[in-house]
Amino acid sequence: MLGYQPKYAKHFIFFISLLCACTVAEAAKLASIIIDDIGNSYQHGQTVINFPAALTLAILPQTEYATTLATQAHHNNKEVMLHLPLQSIEHHRPTPGTLKLHMTQQQFIYQLKENIASVPHISGINNHMGSLLTQHPGHMDWLMSEVANLDNIYFVDSRTSTKSLVTDSATSHQVPNLVRDVFLDPDFKPETIQKQFDQFIEITRKKGHAIAIAHPHPTTLAFLKQNLSKLTENGIELVPVSKLLELRGDENHVTCTGTTCSGL
Repeated sequence: MLGYQPKYAKHFIFFISLLCACTVAEAAKLASIIIDDIGNSYQHGQTVINFPAALTLAILPQTEYATTLATQAHHNNKEVMLHLPLQSIEHHRPTPGTLKLHMTQQQFIYQLKENIASVPHISGINNHMGSLLTQHPGHMDWLMSEVANLDNIYFVDSRTSTKSLVTDSATSHQVPNLVRDVFLDPDFKPETIQKQFDQFIEITRKKGHAIAIAHPHPTTLAFLKQNLSKLTENGIELVPVSKLLELRGDENHVTCTGTTCSGL
């Protein structure tokens, strides 16, 4: 019997390792929800800061409450991002601090630094609009060169264009990066949010992780308050983007279908 022990021990160890691997894989379903467009409304910002879940706040620069809300979010253990305005294909209402195609490199970098300075305590950046600028390699190079000089700041591509060069540029500059998977509220109809949330859960279950972007609209926040428990029911843990990136930063995933991305 003793002569066969090493053989059986080897098989036993192999079986245990497979079992542990499966257990870890099952447990490692992580999701992040970014709430964009914080900064213009103090009330909306406060609602997200006090929300009983690990939401990540993306704060618009040069807005009335940007600095105050970023500071309060940080003190309340909510992760803060800079929601960086980039020029879009469509002519939307001007957003303070927007980086534009016609800017010289000096103007571009100056505006970027002003934007960063207006939102303290950031862990990362994602783009607000940007369907035009994210397609231009030179401007993306300027952007990621500056982000690379910051202290461990990540970038999430909001993926407002299927031609976005954000991932390629960020990776080439060694900027940690991920890609948005789902917009939860391309409109604020409850049935739309439900459909997008179900898709968010499905992507997370299949891939093991996903990022959703939403907005501080009362309908969206009410839906999340009522439905976030479904993440737990599906074995999904809601985490700040930095934790998701830390554990899953070796992969980038993109889901952009329909018209939800166009024109931003």
